[in-house]
Amino acid sequence: MRRFLIVLLGLVVLLVIVDRAGAFIAEREISIRVRSAYDLPATPHVTVRGVPFLTQLVSGKYQEIDVSIPSAKASGVQLHNVDARFTDVRASLSLLLGQNSGTVTAGHATGTAVIPYSQVERKLPSGIKIAPDGSNLRVSGSTPLGAVRGVARLSVSHSGVTVTPERITVAGVSAGSLVSRFTFTIPVSGLPMHLTVTGVHVTPGGVMVDAAANNVEFARG
Repeated sequence: MRRFLIVLLGLVVLLVIVDRAGAFIAEREISIRVRSAYDLPATPHVTVRGVPFLTQLVSGKYQEIDVSIPSAKASGVQLHNVDARFTDVRASLSLLLGQNSGTVTAGHATGTAVIPYSQVERKLPSGIKIAPDGSNLRVSGSTPLGAVRGVARLSVSHSGVTVTPERITVAGVSAGSLVSRFTFTIPVSGLPMHLTVTGVHVTPGGVMVDAAANNVEFARG
């Protein structure tokens, strides 16, 4: 009995090692494909969720695959910390082992990305800065006409994220005529991995967008 238990334990350990090794190989292959598909400056971090992995590998169906991209661009806008979660994922065994070309598809995806404030300020007149102000943005700076102060709100539009002033003052005087100069859209409609912006909110590190997609190809070769 003791020998049987030792052998059984050894088999379990071996299966765990093989399972984790298979997951590592699949994660590496997906990360390579994602980097190539979206011309990323660095290889993203990929995690295949769910245990055991081997049963998912054989079936070609995966519970969840998470992809994290430190830096990427969307329509010329620099993004940080692009994180995506894909569920109902399908990929063939040969594809994940790097033996053929093909696609990795997902039934649903959700994600987030951060637009640094420096990217938002590029759209503003020279000398104007922004900072978090609750759920809005605080606008401040100096111009030849005097100090500018104001508050702007964020919203999702068809083209990306729109910044709209709620009030603007110059040298302490309301300046409604300048509202148009402080209204603009950050064009992040084409996020990596075919994600579409669904929400936006203010964070200490930048403007964070929420995103989602259905029936997507997020890695192809």
